[in-house]
Amino acid sequence: MISKNEALNILKNDKFNNINVTNFIENYPINYIEKICDSLVIKGISDRPWVYIVSKSENELKFIKKSLNDKDKNFAIIENWMIRVLTSGKKIKWILSAYRLFLPQEIILPAPLYTISALKDADCSFIYESSDYKDFLSIEYVKERVTNGISSCIRIDNTPIAWGMTQDDGAIGFLHVLPRYRRKGYGREIVLDLIQKVRKQGRLPFVHIEENNEKSMNLSLSLGFKKDKIVNWFEIE
Repeated sequence: MISKNEALNILKNDKFNNINVTNFIENYPINYIEKICDSLVIKGISDRPWVYIVSKSENELKFIKKSLNDKDKNFAIIENWMIRVLTSGKKIKWILSAYRLFLPQEIILPAPLYTISALKDADCSFIYESSDYKDFLSIEYVKERVTNGISSCIRIDNTPIAWGMTQDDGAIGFLHVLPRYRRKGYGREIVLDLIQKVRKQGRLPFVHIEENNEKSMNLSLSLGFKKDKIVNWFEIE
């Protein structure tokens, strides 16, 4: 076992590739960190107990798998090559795959044109019920992100019609525009505002987008985001 600070110092050696797990460690309760040769295993809790694995070695990953217990069911930011090893002999309950894209610091973007406010606790139920990802979310997670994350919202008559916020690993996400308000540029304005807020905190803006989500992918690419790699979240039974 190693300490949180020791893990963060190791992760800084590859700050970009480890951005997700670094943000997670900094913001959530961590109950287990182990260094196995050049690999790290991190277990912590946000909306559910997550296992993060930082590794470049299949042999080390096989050793890590043997050290996992029956409670280690939810895995986050797992690269494609790791899935076969981690799920061998296991049944996958669900899996969510997405491209990770990042926005280079040298890209300058305009300020939003609309008046944008932060989300409020009173918005949480509406946000949750409007989400297309309720199978992967809980109302408690939405409330935690509104309270502790970065959020942006466009309102009409004090009702949210477009919004977004950061996920537990710092990624810009939750982008949603109510159907009758789409094709008006509101989604772009929300992302522009979130980018500004993330950068003001000295952090690198990044997003996770499913490959078949053409609208979100095209929006991100139009703003200057660059594709990095595919990452996965999954639960085993």
